[in-house]
Amino acid sequence: MSGSRGDDGARACLVPGLVLVLGFLFLTVGPVLTGFDHFPSKSIDMDRNHVPVIRSFASEWPSPDLQDYDSATTPGMHLMLAAVERGFGSSETVLQLATCLFGALLVGTAWWFGSRVVGGWVAAACILPLALSPYVLGNAIWVMTDDLALALVAISIGIAIFLRPSPGAASVSGVVMVLSVLVRQINVWPTALALVATILGRPGIRRRLPFRDELDDDGGVLPASILGVGVLAAFGVLAGFAVLWGGLVPPSFQPGGDGAMVHSGGLNLAVTPYVTTLFGVYALPAMVVLLPMWREDPRVLRAGLRGALLGLLIGVVLHSAPGAEAGRVGGWLWTLADRLPVVAGRSTVLLAGATLGGFTAGVFFGMLGSAGRSRAGWLMVGFAASFLAAYTANAQAFQRYFDPPVLLTLGWCLALTVGGVTSGGPLTPARAACAGLGMAAMQAVFAMATLYLRLGFDPAAS
Repeated sequence: MSGSRGDDGARACLVPGLVLVLGFLFLTVGPVLTGFDHFPSKSIDMDRNHVPVIRSFASEWPSPDLQDYDSATTPGMHLMLAAVERGFGSSETVLQLATCLFGALLVGTAWWFGSRVVGGWVAAACILPLALSPYVLGNAIWVMTDDLALALVAISIGIAIFLRPSPGAASVSGVVMVLSVLVRQINVWPTALALVATILGRPGIRRRLPFRDELDDDGGVLPASILGVGVLAAFGVLAGFAVLWGGLVPPSFQPGGDGAMVHSGGLNLAVTPYVTTLFGVYALPAMVVLLPMWREDPRVLRAGLRGALLGLLIGVVLHSAPGAEAGRVGGWLWTLADRLPVVAGRSTVLLAGATLGGFTAGVFFGMLGSAGRSRAGWLMVGFAASFLAAYTANAQAFQRYFDPPVLLTLGWCLALTVGGVTSGGPLTPARAACAGLGMAAMQAVFAMATLYLRLGFDPAAS
């Protein structure tokens, strides 16, 4: 099936997207402008790392020292906000408002691509869990790189999954690839598969694929060539900083450095069972709503059971014991895993969660097939594998790294399954919207409990 719906459909009414983005801005800009944003344990990275780096770059403008600074990421966002600081003066509030806009960009981007395949309001319901994530909201309220980095990555992935390859789409994807690596060096992970997506329509490749999709109409070699230049440029940026730093992170964050924590120097094998668990837990409301779709369709159920077996294997094979020394700390999931038994270095929480997440992923994969969107399903699998491989190379496995990508994936998967016909009946837009709202309710509870009910005014400001 096509990922675009013609001129009228593709240019669906923007009102649902605007409502979603404005609601997000209300939840983020409101606390910033009122000063009701005091939460030291959440703003620690902003206060200790990001704002000082931005101000240091602003003071050194136009030639800031990029050889070593107090952030483990590439300096793209810091340089952008240093320019803002030069233009608007030294104001923490202005910096926070800028990151609120980065969060709005993420939410708006996710909605726009979702609305290529479903109506605007249904797309808003599917993306609402992402917009209500306490991590997406918190990363916007306080100055963090996360929302901007994911927004840029989402553009490249969204183009690969939802749009037909074209020179224009490839140009946009290539530019945002370079920008995403400038914001976070780890963001090279989507590049290879995004490039593969542009060549699936080549005759020699298409006839060997297990699916047919009109997005794979042969558009010639130009889109792949253009995107290939972007991929090379993205890796060139990464290589340049690796030479400058003598590693993949600034020297302060390499082993023996004096940064807040080490981000390189070892693999974190718990990433895959951890992320799979998040996927399974956050999808639970949707799985209940979609119960007839997967319980009564043998093909979808078989896909789910195969996924569960793979998830169980992941949980058994990969070490997943929690602990601050292993970078496995913080967030509700590591906290829960720390309180429940660990057997032979495997968290029982993540063992069960990976099995659940594998089943959920298999069900969605089967439902994407029933909707005629196997191409999107396989690309989702490929992007997920690339993401997990990249983050396994990071010594730290913080929940804030994984919640937003998981919720983005769930939202897009839900939108893409609309129209699928199973033995349990068709997956209607109304059912998908209910599933999205169920997941959003879960995220709203998390946001209230871990974020908004703990905000306050800064005592030092009174």
